[in-house]
Amino acid sequence: VVDFNKTIAKMFKDVVKIRRNASLLQLFEGTCLVDEYDKLISLIQSAKESQTTISVEKHIKENDFDKYFKIEITPIISNKNYLGTILLLKDITDNIKHIEAIEEKHAIMMEQERLASLGQLIGGIAHNLNTPIMSIAGAVEGLRDLVDEYEESLGDESVTIEDHREIAEEMRSWLDKIKPYTAYMSDVISAVKGQARNFDQTVMLSFTIGELIKRIELLMKYELIRYNCILKTAINVEKNTEIYGDINSLVQIFDNIIINAIQAYEGKTGVIEFTIEDEEEGILFAIKDYAKGIPENIKGKLLKEMVTTKGKNGTGLGLYMSYSTIRGRFGGKMWFESEEGKGTTFFIQLPVKY
Repeated sequence: VVDFNKTIAKMFKDVVKIRRNASLLQLFEGTCLVDEYDKLISLIQSAKESQTTISVEKHIKENDFDKYFKIEITPIISNKNYLGTILLLKDITDNIKHIEAIEEKHAIMMEQERLASLGQLIGGIAHNLNTPIMSIAGAVEGLRDLVDEYEESLGDESVTIEDHREIAEEMRSWLDKIKPYTAYMSDVISAVKGQARNFDQTVMLSFTIGELIKRIELLMKYELIRYNCILKTAINVEKNTEIYGDINSLVQIFDNIIINAIQAYEGKTGVIEFTIEDEEEGILFAIKDYAKGIPENIKGKLLKEMVTTKGKNGTGLGLYMSYSTIRGRFGGKMWFESEEGKGTTFFIQLPVKY
């Protein structure tokens, strides 16, 4: 150490006593900085060899000292001769803490949006389950009548073996009707459980296009019926094609886009086209409506800012969150095309798992 200013000496007085003519190793020994010595020397050497300034961010914590720094390492070169290195430390603690506060607030808002989206689907899910439950209840009554009939036939000599077989066949018929209803209910419950977990609890696994579409159709079935909309799905790719990522997050994204398309029709009967294509850069999903389109003053901000076309009824967070998730968690792309009075198409392109 050739020289230093009073600011850095004062700032680090509780961590290390900086003094002239001491090596960095001597200064760092016995402090929390000793583990950083080799890294710092390597960075100084890299800056020297490249003759450029290298910048790094470092969190230094020891006892009550807890700060974030941006460290600029600049070699001093004169007439191609290396004279030394300047270390410039900028305290960025306030900036980092401000960013952390924003990220925390953002996470809370995303969770609120997720719960709001899930809440919107709950009514439909309850209706989805009501139909198979009523059907199963009817089947149980049918089986009860057959059991009563069978008990009454016991000891009746006029009842033949064929009669017994006929009763058994009717029972089997009712059981066969119950089985698909229970399977459907299990699928709905599994889909809901997946969507109900916290947004930040990602489960990164491989899943197929078929599994994805099945979940989306299960969760959106009632919303589509409720608002007189039809979802036309065209899958131009093998259903066993695999994608890597969190299926629950992706289902939520597609559900959100479909709900937006439904709402764009403003209660009128509408068609929503969901197409899936296998392209060179990956799987391309497209969700198209023929509603009112997106206003020109919103287009440039959509996906990149929290803006909405729904006024006080929307936050704009759903699409913003979807865009961030597609890019950050799936390594994919998301964009849209829209024309006022003609409709909107949202595109999502995802890499395929090989």
